[in-house]
Amino acid sequence: MKNFKYGIITSALLLCSGAVAAAATSNTGQPTPPEDYRQLVEMPGQAQQLMRQDMQDHLAALSEVLGYLASKDFTQAAEVAEKRMGKSSMGKHRETGMGPGRFMPLEMRQIGWAMHEAASDFAESARSGEQNRIYAALQKVMSSCTACHLSYRTR
Repeated sequence: MKNFKYGIITSALLLCSGAVAAAATSNTGQPTPPEDYRQLVEMPGQAQQLMRQDMQDHLAALSEVLGYLASKDFTQAAEVAEKRMGKSSMGKHRETGMGPGRFMPLEMRQIGWAMHEAASDFAESARSGEQNRIYAALQKVMSSCTACHLSYRTR
């Protein structure tokens, strides 16, 4: 219980410090946005648009997966994860020549491959019905998403 209280206090302090930083202003009186340290990845507009559509679908798929997990429908959670995020979802833009992966730095591409692999592993875990295994696998999917989004940007 003590650690829980300290966690809440720490979270509150971090939120307050973030609010103070966000309220910082420049000499013009306009808010100063925080510096973005993520690596800019430039790619053609079509590739950027395809990647944005994929990322939005991944986010929607994760939301669906969580809904299925909440209702203990592990089979449907597995189907959504594999079809929309897993290895079977890779390469769908190849024929356009504008697949976003071809414009990514190798490290970014490797994070993407890891996410697709983790989503397929999650699907396999979900089919097992073993909840500890399921949530551990889902955490690996989310870690890949987080690593990429905290490291790279396209604009």
